[in-house]
Amino acid sequence: MDAVNSTRPREDTWCTLWCKKPMLQPLNCWSIQLARPMKINFLIISRLSFLLFILGVLIGLSLSAGILWGELEVRVDSPYPPSRIMRMNCPLLLSRTESGTVEAVIVNSTTDEIWPTVKQDLNRTDSPNTTQIVPLAPTATQTLAWTVDGSNLLFNRLILVNIFQEQYRDNPSRLGSCGILILSLFGLSGTQTFDLLFASSLIGILLGGGLWVYARQQLNDWSNLTQAAFFLGALTIAALLSSIIRWWGLTLVFDFLTLLLGGTLLTEFTMSPGGLRSKE
Repeated sequence: MDAVNSTRPREDTWCTLWCKKPMLQPLNCWSIQLARPMKINFLIISRLSFLLFILGVLIGLSLSAGILWGELEVRVDSPYPPSRIMRMNCPLLLSRTESGTVEAVIVNSTTDEIWPTVKQDLNRTDSPNTTQIVPLAPTATQTLAWTVDGSNLLFNRLILVNIFQEQYRDNPSRLGSCGILILSLFGLSGTQTFDLLFASSLIGILLGGGLWVYARQQLNDWSNLTQAAFFLGALTIAALLSSIIRWWGLTLVFDFLTLLLGGTLLTEFTMSPGGLRSKE
């Protein structure tokens, strides 16, 4: 019997002595027996919710980076200042079998009537480009529309659209550009695919982050790692929002910071799991 008793954990001995107190026996013994299993459960919730959070970040980063890729391909070598960039409206995503509409605003900034030539160029390839002459009254604008599809792809994933308004007398030339990513999941359209990925990223970040914070609070462990995860989630959402409005400069910064911070957190999770455990 002495040998058996000597192998019991120290907390079991303490528990036995504590439970001998008549008035505290029911409550304290029950709490001591449940404390460690509950702690293990919260540790499991903490790890699973962190993985869900990281999955949401990866989906959001992949989506914003894919849109950014097209924008960089079509805009990075543009010689035009912002004042001569043409306003355009382009779809963010299209499926391979889907067509989309690209709109560009042609501007007359002079007080004379003009007839500028407008050219459409797809993917900087040898495919025929459309050219048309657009009559414009003094200080007038006109919106032109073109249809694009997956027939002329670059890198098998991008449609690069350039709309060029030639100079006419004192009216300066203008250039409008946009990149369209070709992506479809489960046979959905480009817009539906974007909505699905956007919603999945938000759910992963908000739900996973919320459960992780809840589990860390129950474990009484509010570490710097948790605060960094908050910042990572905010960066990912900011990158998605900036990609929707095509502020590709901000998207580039947000994606870079997300990749850097996300890699640090993921390394901490996989290589140093002690950083995610509560303090014993």
